[in-house]
Amino acid sequence: MPIYQGYTYYMIKFKDLSTADKDLIQGYTLHGERQNCDLSFANLISWKFLYSTQFAIVDNYLVFRFYTGHHLAYMMPIPKPTRAEDGTLRVVPCDECSVNVIKAIRNDSIAMGHPFLMMGVCNYMTDLIEDAFPNTFEIKPNRDYADYIYTRDKLTNLSGKKLQSKRNHINKFKTLYPNYEYRALTQEMIPECIRLEQQWRNKAQDDRSYDQSMDSELRSMTRAFHRWDRLDLTGGTIWVEGQLIAFTFGCPINQSTFDVCVEKADTTYEGAFAIINQEFVKHLPEQYFYINREEDMGEEGLRYAKLSYKPDILLEKNNVTEKYPLAQFEDQQRIKKETKQLWKTVFNDSEEFMDMYFERVFKSEYNATCQIEGRVVAALQTLPYTLLYHGHEVKTAYISGVSVEPAHRKQDVGNSLMHQMHFDIFHKGVVFASLIPAEKWLYDWYGKCGYAQEITCTPPIDDVKGMPFAQYDRWQRQKDCILLHTEEQWQTVQEDIRIAGADYKPATMSIEAMIRVINAEKALALYALQHPQAACSIRIQDDDDIPMNNAYYRLAEGKVTKTDEPDELATKMDIRQLASFIFKDEHAEMNLMLN
Repeated sequence: MPIYQGYTYYMIKFKDLSTADKDLIQGYTLHGERQNCDLSFANLISWKFLYSTQFAIVDNYLVFRFYTGHHLAYMMPIPKPTRAEDGTLRVVPCDECSVNVIKAIRNDSIAMGHPFLMMGVCNYMTDLIEDAFPNTFEIKPNRDYADYIYTRDKLTNLSGKKLQSKRNHINKFKTLYPNYEYRALTQEMIPECIRLEQQWRNKAQDDRSYDQSMDSELRSMTRAFHRWDRLDLTGGTIWVEGQLIAFTFGCPINQSTFDVCVEKADTTYEGAFAIINQEFVKHLPEQYFYINREEDMGEEGLRYAKLSYKPDILLEKNNVTEKYPLAQFEDQQRIKKETKQLWKTVFNDSEEFMDMYFERVFKSEYNATCQIEGRVVAALQTLPYTLLYHGHEVKTAYISGVSVEPAHRKQDVGNSLMHQMHFDIFHKGVVFASLIPAEKWLYDWYGKCGYAQEITCTPPIDDVKGMPFAQYDRWQRQKDCILLHTEEQWQTVQEDIRIAGADYKPATMSIEAMIRVINAEKALALYALQHPQAACSIRIQDDDDIPMNNAYYRLAEGKVTKTDEPDELATKMDIRQLASFIFKDEHAEMNLMLN
């Protein structure tokens, strides 16, 4: 790893996962012994929208980094296979190498401002971790995420007394529907599968058995369908009298283990689940000795169903967390002090201004940092503001004090910090983020982060010095689209003017600022309200910071509907173009910002 100023730079340069990485990823996963469904490439891609999954290669190990909720997490590193004398690819374990890579990802987590969390760690890996890191980590199994793994023979033959009920279900189905057909799932069948899934979903809503998790499941499934050929998925279907009643699909985890990602069946056809399960496994290539039917996620009914097939392996997976939270996550005074020092280094503001900012404006919950070796090397603040949009007030963050220590520039620190911040404020309910670039060249850099030049920092009304807030508030609320100051923020502006003293000069010229969409659905809902005549379909793509935004949005009659159902006529936009779409001709503005 590179060395800077006498200490090691620990951040790992991760890359956003895409279907183009399939051969690279499977070059590691397919030839190992790990049977985790988390390593199925189809799962990695189809659930990326929820977990913001990234990957990196560290010392010939494949490493995944993702978010679970608001928390950064990692998978157990996967070693690169080597070619044996017989020509086959095999993974040769190296405990020392694994430990070194775990140290690297732990340091990366610290640098990103998160206590270390590693998930999906199987039991046979825990001894290595405990021996290498004594009294360092808590290792706890998570039963809800244990994988159910069965032998191919068990699922196809259903032999023995314990599986008699399954054979009965299948026999009953064959008696009721003797002319049923099993067909391989082809791309041409996908629209029918989606229609059938929607029918079941509507029924669940009608009988109040609908669960919000179904939305994420549908989105994952639809993402897989859209990438069917690129993911090399294998699927099967059951038809009765020309009607599709069940479908399933999956992809390999390794050379001997196949992952069943999705299985859907119409329960009005008795035995439908049992028959699709059996027939699909029968038609899989014979190389797959094991079938992984994934987790039960703590759902009681699903757990009962999967246990009823008597799994040959219940693959327990553990969470590895810091036993003693690291000081940098608790020592907020230290972080504040180091952030202030970084501000001084980068911006060279007066001590009086910085004292005012860090006493009146700065709060720990607004501060995002990158820490290396227990020291802040990059920081920014997400100051809470409200955007007034045609009478509607929406939660907005003003990005202030974006700073990277000079020695760590051009090392992807700033990009990682912006990525972390965008993901975090999305989960805090923020709809837009705005900022004012400190230098001209930063407009291009922020543009690559998704910001558009569709908001202006305008001069305020004359004589703001000493102006009562009520007078200013009346002025700002006459605007159609403006970032609102609260009374507390207004008083801070007055204090800033006082500090400037004789050097204070009211702004006379506008400055090009920038704005980003953080929550595409909420942003488009605002737009639709203001433009009820708009009738169009928009596809948002390539928002790597907030993958949840990547979807189709249909605008009609003043409302917006978010979906993953494809629309060939949809207008494609990236997140920057969406900001331009929403704020074009709005003359959005801000003023009197502390920058």
